[in-house]
Amino acid sequence: MRCFYAVTLAILLSAQGRAQDTHNLTLREQLARPYVGLLELAAREYPRHEVRSLRASVEQNKEREIENCRKQQASLKQQLRSTHAGLKTLNALPRPATRTAADARANLHTQIAVVERSLQNKERECESTIPATFAVTLSKIDLLDRWPRQRERVQDAIEQGRDRQRKFGDVEDIGYRRIADDQKKDIPTGEQAIRQMAASGLMAPENQDPVVRGYIQDLGATVARHSDLKVPLHVMLVNDPAINAVAFPGGFLLLTSGSVLACETEAELAGIIAQEIARMAARHGTRASKRSIIAKMFVPAAQIATGLFTGGVANAGAYYGMDYGFQGLSILTDRAVTNSNKKAQKEADQLGIQYAWNTGFDPRGFITFLDSIAKKKEYWHGERFILAKSSLGERLVDAFSEILYLPQRESYADDSPEFRRVRARLQALQSE
Repeated sequence: MRCFYAVTLAILLSAQGRAQDTHNLTLREQLARPYVGLLELAAREYPRHEVRSLRASVEQNKEREIENCRKQQASLKQQLRSTHAGLKTLNALPRPATRTAADARANLHTQIAVVERSLQNKERECESTIPATFAVTLSKIDLLDRWPRQRERVQDAIEQGRDRQRKFGDVEDIGYRRIADDQKKDIPTGEQAIRQMAASGLMAPENQDPVVRGYIQDLGATVARHSDLKVPLHVMLVNDPAINAVAFPGGFLLLTSGSVLACETEAELAGIIAQEIARMAARHGTRASKRSIIAKMFVPAAQIATGLFTGGVANAGAYYGMDYGFQGLSILTDRAVTNSNKKAQKEADQLGIQYAWNTGFDPRGFITFLDSIAKKKEYWHGERFILAKSSLGERLVDAFSEILYLPQRESYADDSPEFRRVRARLQALQSE
């Protein structure tokens, strides 16, 4: 018994020591911690001049890296111009072409394909990857600066009984409250969008594995039952390595296999699904539309490279256009379907956290998902979740506030054997 108490005391002292060490970390050391770790920040506030100095340093590094990236991009463009000039010289030769000229032409074609691919990757790096990478760091600086004071304000509001006065504060009434009327009117719009995407070849093939499909559909239906969605939810899992989830009006959700594989726990996947259900429940795709959502979506689709949301590579042109395809899906859905703006994003984050909580999942699931994709450095796969209309730091402060406002429960679901089996099954299917 004495041994038991000694071990217990040692564990408690160790935990207390770690907590003290955590609060004694410098600003830069705090940046290495996950988002969920920063959620526990309370008493300590770092001097504002230290925060401003660190933020300025990070911003300078960001601009420096983007500038270097642009220089490399310009160099690749010059290489492309030189290669095309070589083709022009070959085309000036009289016919019939010699074997040497034919070999030179084939070599130039290969060079053009390689440089174009490199140029597309570099453009994506400059416009998305580098900004997303620094967005993670800057958002943590925002949390270190703003969250301790915001946490105190939220706790004061809870103690004074003002927690239900916030917008959508009636969380005990989820499923019985009015978030947006006439959700059924969105069903034809969503059906038309899905049909047109499938008919146009803009959608990767749906996963046909019965175990995987059944699990994803059951999880989606469970979260939907604990939400404010009044229409049936239809979840389609498509075989696409990109990390993406798109809510179409009327209860239609497209989820990529890459999103499932990026999640480390079931709570993370539930958090993604819950946020997209929130977009449907709040009718973000149609509530503010001034003209046909389908027209808005598919007119610009003709200007996007082939390969949009597609899994197969039929030719070199499609292969070199695939990155534009993954990017294009977010461009189109942000413009036409999700009607992304700061207010809509904030609503989706808040309601999604509430729906995950109401389903019994850890409401921090979406936050830990951001940690998962950030630490893997796969920003080009998941940048839609990092780069948004609202700054990531602002979104996280709001998300942390909502998590703190929610009535606490003794335990939450975090993971399950079913999720582990499905994830392993998807990994096996992807490697085939």
